[in-house]
Amino acid sequence: MQVINLSHHIGGQVVEGAAALEQHNPSKDNDLKVTLPSAYAAVVDSAVASATAAFGKFRDQGIESRSDALAKIQQLIMANSEELSVLIARETGKTLGDARGEVGRAARIFGFFSGECLRIVGERLESTRNGAMVEIEYAPVGVVGQITPWNFPIAIPAWKIAPALAFGNTVVWKPSEISSATAARLMELIHEGGIIPGAVNMVLGGGETGAAMCEHSGIDALSFTGSVATGKKVRMAAAERGIPVQTEMGGVNAMIVLEDADLEGAVDLALNGAFLAAGQRCTACSRIIVQDSIADKFAARLAEKVAALKVGDATDPSTHIGPLASPKQKALITEQTAVMENTPGAKLVFGGTKDPLPACFFPPTLFDHAKADDPIAQEEIFGPVAAMFRVPDYETGLAMLNDSKYGLSSGLCTTSLKYAEHFKRYAKAGMMMINLPTAGIDYHVPFGGVGASSYGAREQGRAAKQFYTVMKTTYLKG
Repeated sequence: MQVINLSHHIGGQVVEGAAALEQHNPSKDNDLKVTLPSAYAAVVDSAVASATAAFGKFRDQGIESRSDALAKIQQLIMANSEELSVLIARETGKTLGDARGEVGRAARIFGFFSGECLRIVGERLESTRNGAMVEIEYAPVGVVGQITPWNFPIAIPAWKIAPALAFGNTVVWKPSEISSATAARLMELIHEGGIIPGAVNMVLGGGETGAAMCEHSGIDALSFTGSVATGKKVRMAAAERGIPVQTEMGGVNAMIVLEDADLEGAVDLALNGAFLAAGQRCTACSRIIVQDSIADKFAARLAEKVAALKVGDATDPSTHIGPLASPKQKALITEQTAVMENTPGAKLVFGGTKDPLPACFFPPTLFDHAKADDPIAQEEIFGPVAAMFRVPDYETGLAMLNDSKYGLSSGLCTTSLKYAEHFKRYAKAGMMMINLPTAGIDYHVPFGGVGASSYGAREQGRAAKQFYTVMKTTYLKG
């Protein structure tokens, strides 16, 4: 069995600590064990001090230098893509194909923000006062605290760290304890790429480490992706200190399938959105809302395709669905699924808890005849579990889709321009997918939701500037 012992990375140096947490390969025993320390307040203090000390130098070193470093990191990620992909598969249970796609995405994100370094555009206007001018510029926020989850262990860190650096900020980063080996490898590549020591610091640990970061007076802004419960705590900590905060959290995403849709294509979209990546995507589709007139055919075809999905070792190229990320995740998904199995009216079509799989594996699970007040319609199940809801028409389906405190990603399958245009305007979500899976996003455009799914400025694309810069207005008279 391979054992990886991790340490914090502060000021360009490895900072050791006593092993406090472990992560094992969720696909199989005796393959990989990752041990990591849990940063206490003094370690977080050191990381923040390092980021603070590096801020002035990093901010002032020039946009071309930052651009070159981010481009170099992109190249290094691609040069080490297979190593990173295998590590992600072994550490988190993400299938090798999905891991390869994620690594490529992370590299492109660094490349995108390498270009954005050179496109930080301000404004110059005439003042209403004769002889004066007004200049508007975008300055870095300062030291940004970032907390990232395990389900996208390199892509989400990329879309937080890359824009922070592009706009001249320094970073204190806490990755998930489930994906810390991947994070540590990314840190090595960031240092190798030429980012100055202290510009990015990584502290390892669990919730107590994140709390210490959020409460630290030296943190100038907080960016968080994770659970709703933790996201609320992060927002409260930021509000207490009066600093900018963005939180990306969960979703109970839905897709409507109308009778005029391409049935086979819609089935594939539902399969992709609900079950691939073991349903461990915040944009995964757990609610499949189907028009009555095609519901029987749709359900039968979807059940056939769900049954054909192979659950297995994440490193096996033939696997469609890998394991859940940890025993804790499996226990939670099992409990939530059992509640649905005992919900009156809901029909279990495939999977479920009756024949449990070994290790952290969980079968793709499909329910039919679910209702709007069923548990699966109200709370996120972060696993390969989805339910079909039958509705008479588009209007009823849209009302059901919008009947949620969440609003991250929503989908519509239709050939009707009328319904597509209406859906774009009236779906309560930050992202609308028309004839596309709910879980597919691009890296060069804004990402985020409404309601309980998101808070604060959007992530990714040019919209990232809204969070990682401060707008400054200068009045000048010669």
